[in-house]
Amino acid sequence: MNENIESMNLNDSIKKETKLFGLIAEHASPNRLFVLLNKVIKTSSCDAMMIPMNIREDDFYFTMINMKKSHLNGAYIAQEYQEKMVDLLDETDEFVQAYGKCDFVLCQGEHLVGTYIEKNIGVRGEALAQEIFENYIKE
Repeated sequence: MNENIESMNLNDSIKKETKLFGLIAEHASPNRLFVLLNKVIKTSSCDAMMIPMNIREDDFYFTMINMKKSHLNGAYIAQEYQEKMVDLLDETDEFVQAYGKCDFVLCQGEHLVGTYIEKNIGVRGEALAQEIFENYIKE
C-alpha cells in the first residue's frame, strides 16, 4: 500500500469509476476536511476521493446547478454556502428542513439531494470525515 495517504485515492488517479466528491467553499484549499476524508478513503482502499473546489459567491449558483450533469457524486458544502444550498436542492431530508441548512449534497441522476450532517455540533474534523465516508462513500 502507498504510505503517502495525504494525497488522493489509493492509486492517486481518477478513473471513470472513481467516486468523486467536491469540497465547495470560497477558500476550499485551507479546509482540511478533504485531507482527512481522503485519508479515510485511502486506508479503506475505496476508489473515491474528495477534491477542494474554490467557488466564489457569484459562481456558486451556476456551479451547483451544473453539478447535476458533472462527474461529481456529491459535495460537502462549506458554512458560507449552507443556507443558499437549500433553495437549489431537488430533495431534502428532515434535518435540512429543520435547520434551514445543507452541508452535504448527493447527485442522484439529475437530482440534488441534501442533508445537514453538522446538526450535531460535535461532528467536526475527523468525526465529520468518518461520517461522510460511512454514510455516503463506503461501498
